[in-house]
Amino acid sequence: MSIAWDEALAVGDPIIDSDHRRMIELIARLEAASRAEIDCAGIGSTLLALTDLCREHFAREEALQRAVGFPETESHRTAHLMLLKRLEAVLTHYGDGCDEVRAGIVRTLGDSLATWLVSHIVNSDMEFKPYVAGAG
Repeated sequence: MSIAWDEALAVGDPIIDSDHRRMIELIARLEAASRAEIDCAGIGSTLLALTDLCREHFAREEALQRAVGFPETESHRTAHLMLLKRLEAVLTHYGDGCDEVRAGIVRTLGDSLATWLVSHIVNSDMEFKPYVAGAG
């Protein structure tokens, strides 16, 4: 599943929205690097960049949620932790070597990350959009 940024995904905080845009770009790059002729270096560096960005973004997003009094921060945090564990496991596995099987795993991951991210933004992040609007 290819995704692209759409303003309908904006939650109203410029930093969070910028992070979401960057995550979408990295997922698209990950998908591209794992297709056709496998780009092992590209997959590894993109996977690492995405994992690092997610870790930083989730911390920022959870801090914003606490600051605006969002009551579902803990369940949101749980969803973030589950994705981070998944990304870290794939990153560790991929670090053991690059081959068609591992590239296939990353290809599948890219598809599921695209689905997860859009679903998470639309179904979870949008829940705190009114809190962000009220804080400004």
